[in-house]
Amino acid sequence: ARSRSVVVKSLERPLAGTLLDGKERNSHYFSYEFMIILGEIDLILEKLPDWASPQSVEKTILTLNDKSYIRREPLGVALVIGAWNYPFVLIMGPLLAAIAAGNAVVVKPSEISENTAKVFEKLLPQYIDK
Repeated sequence: ARSRSVVVKSLERPLAGTLLDGKERNSHYFSYEFMIILGEIDLILEKLPDWASPQSVEKTILTLNDKSYIRREPLGVALVIGAWNYPFVLIMGPLLAAIAAGNAVVVKPSEISENTAKVFEKLLPQYIDK
């Protein structure tokens, strides 16, 4: 819920940044990017309890007396490298997925989309631990 509010509350900042970066783009393009991210946030919030809970597995003759399950664990650090053409969605999508998986994330916005990079530079530290 917190990540959804981050996106919703900060619509004007990324809108200004990405519209400045993509002068040929319009608000429809930007609305499309936001709808994708809001959909991903909703999916993560809905499915995360299932993804995070241990999954029971079938017992074998060797494990009859044991509790057998698969517990998913984060792999470590994910690197998200932004692209110039869809700077918001191509950072936020992988960032949300990596955080949902429990990983630490390093974000490198595109140097071409410098206004969007500035938005993320100000926005992410407010909501994500360093």
